[in-house]
Order: sequence, then structure tokens, then C-alpha cells
Amino acid sequence: MAQQTGILGIQGTVGGLVFAKDGSVRQKPASNKAAFTSSASMVRVRENASEFGTAASAGKLIRDALRTQIQAASDSRMVSRLAQTMKSIINLDTTSDRGARSVGAGNAASLLGFNFNQGAGLGQSLYSPYSFSASGATVTLAIPSLNPGLDIVAPTGATHFEILFGVASVNFVTKTYTSATVASPLGVLPLNGAARSNVSQVATLPAAPTKDELVIGVLGMNYYQQINGKMYPLNNNASNPLAVEYTSALPVASGGTGGGTTPKFGKHLAGPNGADAGITLAASTGDDFGFDELTTGTSAPASMDINVSGTQVASVAYLDRYNGKPFSFAHAGKTYTGAFAAVVNF
Repeated sequence: MAQQTGILGIQGTVGGLVFAKDGSVRQKPASNKAAFTSSASMVRVRENASEFGTAASAGKLIRDALRTQIQAASDSRMVSRLAQTMKSIINLDTTSDRGARSVGAGNAASLLGFNFNQGAGLGQSLYSPYSFSASGATVTLAIPSLNPGLDIVAPTGATHFEILFGVASVNFVTKTYTSATVASPLGVLPLNGAARSNVSQVATLPAAPTKDELVIGVLGMNYYQQINGKMYPLNNNASNPLAVEYTSALPVASGGTGGGTTPKFGKHLAGPNGADAGITLAASTGDDFGFDELTTGTSAPASMDINVSGTQVASVAYLDRYNGKPFSFAHAGKTYTGAFAAVVNF
């Protein structure tokens, strides 16, 4: 059925006149481009616009690098949320002039935990423990055990699932990226399939990353429905989670300086049984667990095992709002940095 949108039934700009939805008409304002580019009173505006443009370009570079994974799992505000995160990384540039600050690979640890689809959290879809490790040009995803019937929470109608694992190296200086090749991907698996153990996926970049390159690893889920022997993707992005679960940048929290330095945190728990801010540490006397407190977010119970050289040395009970957030762990004279997950290996 046709609907009248206003008195004149016109919306938009016609011949220098702007027709509003409420029926009002006004003259199109003159362009202030000359003032924007030269006026001293708009210097702050120009600086802000330049840095927001840099943030948008950096976000697009990441989206292009991980396009294959993102196209199946994103929400309507993902682009703006990612640009906002990149702007916060630009703010960590302490050497460049305002308006000329840029994204530094060493400052980009805040990307860790970024969720491309706010409507579907990875922690609510995949309950199997997993961890990431990197060496040279390779990034390895390790899943000690995977029981689809217990570890996968699929949307209604799904009969199969696919683990999305992608890695890319991004250079914000040259504005280029390379995508890794995943050897022997698991492919599409039945939700009623047998349990698996020691699942490992290796992503290999064309070359080892340089200091100017940020390596990003994402993990997510895709769901399918099998009908008459054919697999049909569930065309519902609201059900497909995807998050940044690995970055080559060291985690940096309050007081941290980035660029490979030891991060500093506002909260510290001491072994053997330190507890605060929704986190409880079970570790040896003398061990130290550092983190930044989160006062908002979900509060479902979660747990993390910390392994050093193949031996479990600590267990952490925490609220799932901390998933993907950085922490430090000092044990036997060495300090390690990681992100909250079910299993973390050092």
C-alpha cells in the first residue's frame, strides 16, 4: 500500500532545497569546505577527522584481511565498533602529533577479544577448551578435547557445524596484509559426531611477520542444515560467533606502555588462594596473577588452567566477562602474559 511521507510527498534534496519527512522545506546549507581546510578555529576538527579516517582505514584493512571469516559472522554495527577500537589504539601513540597519530602494531593488544558479532558470543557456543601458540610464520590452534554433543551449543535447525579459524598479518604502515593458509581444516562436522581429542589446526603465513606487522587470529563457528545429503548454511548471522582470540601484540592494561614491554595491571592476586573482583587463584605460594577489574558484563562462572612447559601450575576461577581479556602470571621467577581462556599454555 502506498504511503504519503509528507505534505509534498518528497524527501531529499532537489535543486538546492531540502525536503524533510515532516513536510518542511529548507535551503541546502552552503559548503564550508574552505573553512574546514584553512580556518584556524577548525584545526581541532581537522585533527579529529584525520585520526577518525585513519581508524576507519585500519579497520577496513583488518576486515579485508579476514574477509572470508567475517562474511559469515558479523552484526550491523561491526564496522563502527571496529573503527572505535582502532581509534582507541591510535590514542596510544605517544610520539606523533595530534592529527598524525597512527596504529602501532605493538599497541594493538586491545583487539584481543573483539567480537565481530555482538549477538553471538563464542563462549556461549563453544565450550571446549582451546589455546593459541605462535612460532615464526605459523599460528597453531590447539583443542585438547572436542565432544560436539557436549561442547557445541548450536541454533535450532542446525545438524552440522564448522570451526572457523583464520589468521592474517596486517601492516598498518604500508597498508597491506597477508592471509595465512590453514592446513587440513576440520571442515563441516555432524553435531552428533564422535568426540575427538588433541585437535590441532596450523595456519601458516607466507613469511614470518616483521616488527611492523600485527598477526591476528580469529576463532568462530558456522552452522549448517543437512537436507537430502546437501549442506545448507543457516543464513542467520545472529547465530554465528567470531572473535579475535590471538594477537602478536603483548597485552597492555592500565599503566602499560606497549611495544613489547611488560604489561601492568591494577589488580594482583597472590598464591596460593588469592581472590578479588570475581577471580580466584589457586597456585603456588609466591605466584602472582595480574589483571584489570571489570565491573560490568556477564557473570557466568568459568575456569582456566594455566600450564607452563606442559605442566599445570595454576587454576583460575573467574566470571566469563573476563574471557579474552589480558592477564599476567608470574611463576618460578618468570612472568608470562596471556588472555583469559579455558586453557592457556606457556
